Amino acid sequence: MDTVYKIGCDGRGGIMENIWGVTKLGKRKPLRELVYESLKKSILHGKIKAGQRLIEETLAHQVGISRTPVREAFYKLERDDLVSRLPKGGFAVREFTKEDVEEIFGIRIALESYASYLATLHITPGEIAALEKKIEASEQALRQGDDDRVIQLHTEFHDLLYKSCKSKKLTEMIHNFRDYFYRYRSALLHAPNGYKTSIAGHRRMLEAMKKKNAREVERLVREHLEKGREIILSEIDQGRMVP
Repeated sequence: MDTVYKIGCDGRGGIMENIWGVTKLGKRKPLRELVYESLKKSILHGKIKAGQRLIEETLAHQVGISRTPVREAFYKLERDDLVSRLPKGGFAVREFTKEDVEEIFGIRIALESYASYLATLHITPGEIAALEKKIEASEQALRQGDDDRVIQLHTEFHDLLYKSCKSKKLTEMIHNFRDYFYRYRSALLHAPNGYKTSIAGHRRMLEAMKKKNAREVERLVREHLEKGREIILSEIDQGRMVP
């Protein structure tokens, strides 16, 4: 029997936590957007696997809604190149490739290196202090062996850094693209010395920001992400992970 994605509905228009453990979404958006965002996040987080079928009628019945918002969500996922249409109806999750990895990292490098450059020009002393605290908390979590906390603080550091660029459009672009990178973040941090290397990189970025050396910060961020790309591609080549 084909495995079909399931989500639940709270009866008030909000998509509830589903069997894959997706976080509850707000209920003020159109239903098609809630279905789309829930499915997209589950695909990008690897909770819905490549090749898994998404059946419009089945999903609509399980959620207790009409087929229209589900159909619209599927079409949007198809435009995102996350699913492909099946000959006999329905859709299936598309497999990611090494070319996808190259593209995802390339886009992230372009966006985040520029954001770090702008952040260095506009960052306030209070924001510098906040970044310092994130690094110190990360070092403490690493000493305590709290991997989940290190990952959380890693994300929070980058969120604070890019918020400091004072460009709403750029920050939104980075946040909108974040889910595409989610599947690789854990693998990078769990690589040999991954946690320690990441925290040390954050420390170098912060020291350059204190000196208002925007070009150096931009270089460090680019170098940091390019190294990450090399690690992921190597893991794929050696068969230890799939794209």
